[in-house]
Amino acid sequence: MRYYCNICKKDITKAEFLYSIDKFDRPLCREHQQLERKQQESQIEPPAVEPKVNSQNEQIAETTTQETQSKWKSLVKKAVVATGKGIAKGAKKIADSTRKTMQVRRWKGDILRRMYMNQLKRLCFEKRISTKKSELKESRSGGFYWKEYNCTKADLVGRLKNKASLDDIISFAKRNHINIRDILRDIDRKKAEWKVKEITETMKEGGISLILDVEKTIREFRPLRRYDKEIFYQDSLASWLKSKFPNTDIEVSRGSTRPDIVVEGIAIEVKGPTYDKDLQTISDKCMRYCQYFPQGLICVLFNVYVNHHRYKDWEKGMKETFPDVKIIKI
Repeated sequence: MRYYCNICKKDITKAEFLYSIDKFDRPLCREHQQLERKQQESQIEPPAVEPKVNSQNEQIAETTTQETQSKWKSLVKKAVVATGKGIAKGAKKIADSTRKTMQVRRWKGDILRRMYMNQLKRLCFEKRISTKKSELKESRSGGFYWKEYNCTKADLVGRLKNKASLDDIISFAKRNHINIRDILRDIDRKKAEWKVKEITETMKEGGISLILDVEKTIREFRPLRRYDKEIFYQDSLASWLKSKFPNTDIEVSRGSTRPDIVVEGIAIEVKGPTYDKDLQTISDKCMRYCQYFPQGLICVLFNVYVNHHRYKDWEKGMKETFPDVKIIKI
């Protein structure tokens, strides 16, 4: 859908369109919004001043009028600045969302292009997507009819990109032993960057929160190599955290609990390599740890060797049961 200014017919964004309709009852570009705003300001009369009595009262009245006008202008200016920031913030969110959507489509395409035609057709069958296409043809007699063709590989990739989710495509690729490890690493890396950016924006808007700061620091951590024992992940992560949070401790006991790492009252449970049985033990620890560490609990999972759908179901259940517990997958 096209959005344009009602005066100059210049294209405008959806955010500008909605804002203009709300404030001026018609779609305007930013330039005509400013003109309309100035016209509205010129029609606003400052509060009336009491009649003049004598020279002293005149001076007081004049001073009061100037102060009132100054405050009035200041309020209008603040409102305009706040409105501009709101539009910019909305436009930034739309741009970020669009970039993420396009990136997800690129990942889908990269995985789908590694499949053979018979695999693409099976995935289309699972998602109830047609593998045929029709074209309008003209007969020798001058009439028109539809002719059906088999879709090409590019056609099937395009349809699946539009109608299948990234999780479904990843799951199908794993079930059919298609090598997509490099793409999965890129997905994990990119999603971690998005999460760090999101946390940074939240900290800027609402002030720095300790648990957000700790979560951001953990998400920026990358182990030097893959380890086969949890203790190595625990030690390397604790060293990383101690460089920013000097009060970081290892295995602090409170009641029946002993989390792997504690940062200024925040409990951190480390798992790695992570298998099905490791996920099962986390929910029990969440129930106990939350009683003794009200400042927060963070679960850090390294090298997750769990079925994709199984992990998604577990993660969804954890968010519903323990919404305040942070889950970080590295």
